[in-house]
Amino acid sequence: MIIIRALAFLLLFTVIPFAVGRLITYRARKGLIVDYLVGFFGNLGIFYILYSIITWIQIWITFVWPVTGAFTILLRFYFAVMSLLIILWLILDRKAIFHPFKKMKPRIKDLGARVKADKLTVVYALAFAAVLFIQMYMAYGYEINEWSYDDYDYVVSSQDTISSDTLSYVNIIDGSMPAVAEKRAVSSWNTYIAMLAKVSSFEVTTVCHTILPVLFIALAYLVYFYIARFLFAKTEDRMIFMLILSFAYIFGLYSHYSVSFRLLGAVWQGKAVLTVIAVPFFAMYLFSAYCGKLRNGLILPIIAVSLGASSLTSLATVFIPIVAVIVWVSMCVYHRRIYGIRYLIASLVGPAFLGIYYSLIWMLQHDMSGSEDKYFPFRKSNEWWFKWFKENI
Repeated sequence: MIIIRALAFLLLFTVIPFAVGRLITYRARKGLIVDYLVGFFGNLGIFYILYSIITWIQIWITFVWPVTGAFTILLRFYFAVMSLLIILWLILDRKAIFHPFKKMKPRIKDLGARVKADKLTVVYALAFAAVLFIQMYMAYGYEINEWSYDDYDYVVSSQDTISSDTLSYVNIIDGSMPAVAEKRAVSSWNTYIAMLAKVSSFEVTTVCHTILPVLFIALAYLVYFYIARFLFAKTEDRMIFMLILSFAYIFGLYSHYSVSFRLLGAVWQGKAVLTVIAVPFFAMYLFSAYCGKLRNGLILPIIAVSLGASSLTSLATVFIPIVAVIVWVSMCVYHRRIYGIRYLIASLVGPAFLGIYYSLIWMLQHDMSGSEDKYFPFRKSNEWWFKWFKENI
């Protein structure tokens, strides 16, 4: 049973992101790495939308007594949606799935030819692999014991989600319910970690401190390799770039406010995933989109990444717009005209959704905890969907 649950956990980082990515980039394919990364954030975006709807309902129907069952309902809807998307992917992408080696053979042959032409590339690749292994091993050894003040937010919130069967509904200090804090309620990342723990039967601390550090360091360097491919044409130059970047992280300013700490010290935290994985990929993906011909097919992938990145933490309302605007202004200067407004709008969908949702949650939380419904006076306890929710959880 443990093996089956562990495989289910791995599916959430392999098949599901790839399936979602292939569907989202159906009209704008840019390679398997991009498909996977877009799918990873697209998956987070889908989870975020479902989370937002169910969290809103949970708070909306809270009057006197706590309402439970929201987490179970979220998991049911999420896995139902993922099942449908995987089936759709198997249908639409069946040729690539069942004949995967047709396109891979020439690529492998080309890679072999380049390696033979420059054998020093192999040395760089092996050196980088060794450095990457050291980082993953040390992160496992360190992060399993690292408890920063944020863990009393991240880990406790995720554990409370499972034990109470609610969504961002428990006071992390005394465990009382209902207790809604806008900062936590607008981010689905803690709930996503709770889902990973629930599916795998691993403890939340095991997921955060043991499993995710290894997976996310590998994911981060996949993003950095994507950046290297964009910047350098030669494989040798890419490997040198990856080596230099690895040593920059290892010997960086190792404090709680440095990127080195976010990657190698506490990468399971939402702000860490945002800064070391989401922002670098989002910026480079936007540069890649602006450099090519404007296509409507890229709008959905940009929206998906924007939404997924915004689900990680409320800080996304600061980081994502800054990245989106800087890239847009840079490419307008590059093209010497106003260029790619549609991409700019698409890249701001996530922060806009987060900002609007934050405002609505703040107003609803005020009504829930107050003596009167100031912002939503039409909120009534005898609504039919309130009864349905209570009776069907």
